[in-house]
Amino acid sequence: MPDTRSARDTVPAIDLRSVCLMRAGRKILDDVSFQVACGSVCGLLGANGAGKTSVLRVATGLIGPHAGEVRVARHPVAAGRMPAQVGALIEEPRFYPWLSARENLLVAAAGRRERVVRIDDLLAEVGLWERKADKVRAYSQGMRQRLGIARVLLGSPEVLLLDEPTNGLDPAGYRWLRGLVARLNANGVTILLASHALGEVQRLCSEVVVLAEGKVVACGTTAEVLSGHATLEDYFFALTDEEDNGVHPTARL
Repeated sequence: MPDTRSARDTVPAIDLRSVCLMRAGRKILDDVSFQVACGSVCGLLGANGAGKTSVLRVATGLIGPHAGEVRVARHPVAAGRMPAQVGALIEEPRFYPWLSARENLLVAAAGRRERVVRIDDLLAEVGLWERKADKVRAYSQGMRQRLGIARVLLGSPEVLLLDEPTNGLDPAGYRWLRGLVARLNANGVTILLASHALGEVQRLCSEVVVLAEGKVVACGTTAEVLSGHATLEDYFFALTDEEDNGVHPTARL
C-alpha cells in the first residue's frame, strides 16, 4: 500500500542537529541531536543540570547555540525569534500580580482578535473560570502554572514546549494535565515536555529523550528506551547507579 502521508507530516516537528551550547567555558549542551515526529508527545528527561531547560531555550530561540542547527515547526530557529507556530512554558510563568487572570491574558493577547476570543474558553479549559477575576497575586503556584499554560495556548500552537508542567500541581492537577495533553495531542499538537515526574512521562509520552551531562544518552520510543526495565523510574535509577559506579552514561550507547 502506498504511503499517503504528506511531506508536512514526515518532516520532524522538532529537529536538533549537533547542537552545542557553551557557558563560562563549559559545554552545557554537547553535540545534542534528536528529532520529535509530528503528532508525538515526547518526554525530555535528565537529572538537574543535565541540559533539559537549555534544550528548550535553544528550541524557542531564547538563546542561540554556539554550533548546530535547530528547526521547530518546519522553521529554522534563530536567537531571539521563536516561530509563530510554537508555544512554550519555560521555568516559572511570570504575570502582573495586580491584574486578574483574565486581564493578564488580555495583555498577552495584545489585541489580536483571534486570541482574545479564546480567553474565556481557555480559562475554563485550565480550571480557572471561577477565579478569573481574582488578582494573580492571590494565586497558588499551581494556579499560576495553569494560567501559564492557558497563556501559551492563546496562539493555538502546532508545537508545545513545556518545562516541568506539573510544578505546583496537586493530584487533581496531575489528572487535569494528563487530560489536557491527551486532548491537545488528539488535535494534532506535538508536545515536548521536560519533567522529573517519571510516572506521568511514562503515561503521557510515546517518545523519550534522556540527557546526562549535556549529552543525549537515550532516544526513541518509550518502549525502546525502557528496554528491560519495568518503569522509567527503574531505568532512570539504573542509569544513575551506573554514573555513581563510574560508568559514563554515553558508554551505554
